[in-house]
Amino acid sequence: MSKVTFYGMPAWVGTIQSPTICKWWSSDPAQLNWDAALQYMVDLANTPSAAIAGNIKVSEIDVDDHTGSGGRTTIGPLWPNGTSIGACWVSDGYLARSRITPAPPYGGTGHDYEYQMIHYFDGEHGNRRFYGFHAQLLQVQGNLSLVEIWNPGTGAGPGGSTGSWWLDLAASADPGAAALVPNKPAALFLAASAVGQVGLLEPKLPPFYGSFAFAI
Repeated sequence: MSKVTFYGMPAWVGTIQSPTICKWWSSDPAQLNWDAALQYMVDLANTPSAAIAGNIKVSEIDVDDHTGSGGRTTIGPLWPNGTSIGACWVSDGYLARSRITPAPPYGGTGHDYEYQMIHYFDGEHGNRRFYGFHAQLLQVQGNLSLVEIWNPGTGAGPGGSTGSWWLDLAASADPGAAALVPNKPAALFLAASAVGQVGLLEPKLPPFYGSFAFAI
């Protein structure tokens, strides 16, 4: 199955080069002495929707679609009137091409998988999305599992979980991920429909720039 893993990163846009191409910092530029050499270039038009439409190859995807188009990215999507501070959900291919090592945002307390999303493009799971959470399997009854889940970005912090929900993991968890082991907290990638059922919050990217519920 063809899939892309996206990583949510804080983004401060520093240079605009076209209606969709810009350069951005992954950390507050005020802390980087506004060093333009530390910016990364991205084309906000190289998205999953562009690949699905046949305009680019899946391997050429740079960034997730804007929230206004069903994605997770909040910068842009078009200049000169786009948003300049927010989240840039970049692909694993983009990270490799740009030689970026993703890390939880400054001030974030989550595990790396809490800032990830997986998008499948073909096979039986074609065009399905799975979002990463910190979770713990508590018990199983038939095809349902009682799962304790943390809000994204909080799984490694001092606070507790957000709550527990009965879920059909065979239908709603990423089929390519390792199964949860009872009473052993680990990564859980949930399908968009299950995330909507649970009603959890996104991490703040950047941490101080506000937060909002998943809009599935």
